[in-house]
Amino acid sequence: MGRFRDISINRKLSLIITLTSVIALLLACAAFVTYDWIDSRQTLVSRVTTLAEMVGTNSTAALTFDNEQDIIETLDALRTAPHIVEACVYAESNRVFAKYHRDAIDFTPPPVEDFDYRFTDDHLVVFQPIELENRIGTVYLRSDLKDMQDRLTRFIGIVIVFVLISSFVAFLVGSRLRQIISDPILHLARQMRIVSEEKDYMVRVDQESEDELGQLIAGFNEMLTQIQDRDVALESARDQLVERAEQLQIELVERKRIEAQITASLEEKEVLLKEIHHRVKNNLQVISSLLDLQSSNIEDDQFIEMFRDSRDRVRSMALIHESLYHSKDLAKIDFADYIRSLANNLFLSYGTHAGSVSLNMRADDVGLGVDTAIPCGLIVNELVSNALKYAFPTGQKGDLNIDLRTDADDHITLTVRDNGVGFPADLDFRNTSSLGLKLVNALVNQIGGTVDLQIDNGSEFTIEFTA
Repeated sequence: MGRFRDISINRKLSLIITLTSVIALLLACAAFVTYDWIDSRQTLVSRVTTLAEMVGTNSTAALTFDNEQDIIETLDALRTAPHIVEACVYAESNRVFAKYHRDAIDFTPPPVEDFDYRFTDDHLVVFQPIELENRIGTVYLRSDLKDMQDRLTRFIGIVIVFVLISSFVAFLVGSRLRQIISDPILHLARQMRIVSEEKDYMVRVDQESEDELGQLIAGFNEMLTQIQDRDVALESARDQLVERAEQLQIELVERKRIEAQITASLEEKEVLLKEIHHRVKNNLQVISSLLDLQSSNIEDDQFIEMFRDSRDRVRSMALIHESLYHSKDLAKIDFADYIRSLANNLFLSYGTHAGSVSLNMRADDVGLGVDTAIPCGLIVNELVSNALKYAFPTGQKGDLNIDLRTDADDHITLTVRDNGVGFPADLDFRNTSSLGLKLVNALVNQIGGTVDLQIDNGSEFTIEFTA
């Protein structure tokens, strides 16, 4: 079967037509031979049965009068039927009355059987009763099957010759007719090979019919048309892509040039910005030093306190500019690190007054821009300064806690809490004459946040805003 798939379509069609014709002829001839064989058997049975009836009829009188010679003569007449091998006439009680053999040899007749006839491998056996009012005897005939076998042999020979001749004619006629199917298919295959090897999608196959082959050819032509259209579209798209790639290459070169300029400009601005932060920090430190020098010539404690508060505020702003100067990101400051430094500086500023207070800090990593960092730094400065000045009088020990927390939505919570004497219950921190608290409220509004005060077991300021 595998070899059959690989042969040409012409040979396939020839083989299919020839094999189909041969098989059909063989089936028809087999039917005819079978029918003739059955008919020959029936004819032989009829002929032998007729002979048996004739022998029985001619033997009636001889059996009645026990005339053996008449029956022998009757049986000798069977020589005109050469297919009768042997015969016998039985009298009553199945006694052999007379017998006949084609070759005139002695034989032993078989016992009388009840059936009319039966076929053996090579003979037909017939038992025919002889009746005269009732059964007076039986006729036994045995015939060979030579006529049937000769007829069958002749039929088989005729069938073989007929099948060979018919197959040859079918092959010749099929060879002519197969071209109706094979030629369009072979032409289509050649055109497909041209398209496959030469990539020429302008090739078309002539459609000569409207049958399945015609529809196949029409579909092939339509497929080539679509491929050709897509090929043209792809070619156009490729040209556009090449052109666009060239444009992008030019734009990329130009963009790299511009990026180089921007990078150089940013580096210059970064250097300049760092220099600005450095100079602002230096100027603020000069101001802080001047305030410190000025306060040394003042004897009034109230004025000294005012100068120190102003100095601390200036230092808190200077510390931010110093952090930005040392930071890699000039847009944002590490506020957690900043408030650590600020709180430590404030504790150093208040010296022995703050020596009995413990500083506890917990801070998340928070990056703030300078516009937000400066107000927040001043807020922390004021709240920590107030706690160091007022929450722990006369060397009282205590804790000062600073918490800085942030969530996924950049919502920041700043808490400054002490366990000192607490905030006066009758004092509204939003409406007070204290400059520090006024600054806290003003700076919270500036960063768009809210401030809340809890005075249970000390003071706790909570400022919430968004970075």
